[in-house]
Amino acid sequence: MKLPGVVIETFLQNHPESYCVDCLSRKLDIPAGQVSMAARRLRDTGGFSAGHGVCAQCRRQLSVIKAVTTG
Repeated sequence: MKLPGVVIETFLQNHPESYCVDCLSRKLDIPAGQVSMAARRLRDTGGFSAGHGVCAQCRRQLSVIKAVTTG
């Protein structure tokens, strides 16, 4: 069983869009609290960007996170 943070990180790296916590929670079947904590940790790394934007899934404007692609 993979840790929620690893599952979220892998998903975001394989899907270049921005996602909100609620949609990641539903899509990955991980409790929203765990998604939120993992997203906070990921945004402090160099490979992810978080901020206000449009979620690719629900199309709402709110806080989203996405993987930063290089190249």
